Amino acid sequence: MKVSQPGLQLKLKKWLVIFAALLFIGLVDWQGWIRPVRAAVQPLATPVYVRLTQAAKLLELPSSLFRKQLDMSKRLAQLEFEQANALATISALQREAQETVALREVLKDSRLDEQELLTATRISYAHPEIAAGSKQGVQEGMLVLVARTIVGRVRIVEPNHSVIRLLSDPREKSILAVTDGGVQGLIHGDGESVFLGLLPQDSEIQLGEKVTTLGQAGVPAGLFLGTVARIDGDQAEPTKQVLLEQYVSFFSAPIVSVR
Repeated sequence: MKVSQPGLQLKLKKWLVIFAALLFIGLVDWQGWIRPVRAAVQPLATPVYVRLTQAAKLLELPSSLFRKQLDMSKRLAQLEFEQANALATISALQREAQETVALREVLKDSRLDEQELLTATRISYAHPEIAAGSKQGVQEGMLVLVARTIVGRVRIVEPNHSVIRLLSDPREKSILAVTDGGVQGLIHGDGESVFLGLLPQDSEIQLGEKVTTLGQAGVPAGLFLGTVARIDGDQAEPTKQVLLEQYVSFFSAPIVSVR
């Protein structure tokens, strides 16, 4: 007894219909029966096709313009970022050039015997230390200079390294100084900046005046300390102080001088 397979028969019928349709289309095209129909329809279809193509382009135009605008916005943002970086670099270079010129100007009359100097490399960012100690001739109380500017004093000496106390350290109050105008005071710090303090309230001090060492035991006169950047003081107080601009920093100098 034969078993009927409806699903198989249905698939065969579909394939037969497809084959017959393809065969019919091929026969019609081969005989040229469809050419008159194509010739009659083409004049009508061509304008429709052209219009549809134009409409598609018109619909695509806003999207294309949006993409171009977005790309231009990104490029503009990139150019603005690059311009900002360039301006920052130019400003930094200009500031360094101005500081260099100013430092040369204020140092031209400073007294400093190069033969008395020892040079040492800075070895610590966390704490002011140099790679020179008692074996290299360093002694406690020696002055530490960067670009001929006093930035601190040696306070702890080991055989091959030394610890420096910067002038900005509040504990360092050991250097007497004088302005170009002859006003005398004491150098001290607040942990960040360097000041010339204990100045008489009625003393005349000008911004930009050079401040140098007055001269005392272990500190020769005429060594550069900085220039007056700001004048602080309360008229009710007997004394005032000035903020010094030193132009250099211990932490930015790979090599320092010790004397």
